[in-house]
Amino acid sequence: MGQSLQKSCKSHSGGDGETEFYMDLSQLPEEVLNLILRHLPASVLLRNCQYVCKRWHSVIDSQAFWKFKAEEEKKHLQIVKKCVPANFDWKRLCLKGPFNKNLIQNPFGEEGFKGWDISNGGDGWSIRTFPPEDLAGICSAFVSSYFWCRKSQTINLLEVGLWEDILDNYQPEICIQDWYSSHRDCGGEYLMKVKLLAADKRTVLQKYNSGLKIVPIQPVQCWEKVIHVFYNYGPGVRYVKFKHAAKDVLFWKGHFGTWVTKTSLTVRLKDHVKK
Repeated sequence: MGQSLQKSCKSHSGGDGETEFYMDLSQLPEEVLNLILRHLPASVLLRNCQYVCKRWHSVIDSQAFWKFKAEEEKKHLQIVKKCVPANFDWKRLCLKGPFNKNLIQNPFGEEGFKGWDISNGGDGWSIRTFPPEDLAGICSAFVSSYFWCRKSQTINLLEVGLWEDILDNYQPEICIQDWYSSHRDCGGEYLMKVKLLAADKRTVLQKYNSGLKIVPIQPVQCWEKVIHVFYNYGPGVRYVKFKHAAKDVLFWKGHFGTWVTKTSLTVRLKDHVKK
């Protein structure tokens, strides 16, 4: 692979009788090499391919290369071309990939409380595992106690790969989802609040409050989903602050309060450019 091969095509018969073929990619025209490299994951391009030779490094270091890669992999970007400045960093967009992925860190508790700002009530939050068939393959959740337990994250939208023009003019949808349940022997309460914040992290441009959710005692554990989508929120949004709170209703010592898991925050492109 690369310039280490001297022939454009070379065959070699292995001991098992099979014939292997090698191609010297250094002999390929520029447009063909671009096409081949664009099909590789961004992590492979930066970790390995850019060090093969100066020619490959030049190709992979080009913003034009990353622009074509972004457009091929994310067809929906065609609808936001009017929202990218002339000096737009296409490489950063490919590496960050901010659309249609969960921007909440550690949503299931598999990494302990990493990424969360915690406020403990009663005996505080705990993390519990359960059979994956209970909730679409998810097997861990945060479990609250007998006074309000709260968790929050603040997402910097620019840091995760979005940019001012798309937030201010196109205003992609910001979708929040959370799942909650209760201990089978003890009902619970749940509350979710979300704020869209300006650059100063204090000015609230839009907000959502789920209202108090009462989770009754049930013979089997059942999960409920709460979802909200922000759209047409106006210019200036730079942060999303997510917070949810949970507790039990019988004030039992220990961890018998509401369970929460599978929290998600996704940014979704709409079907048309805002006029």
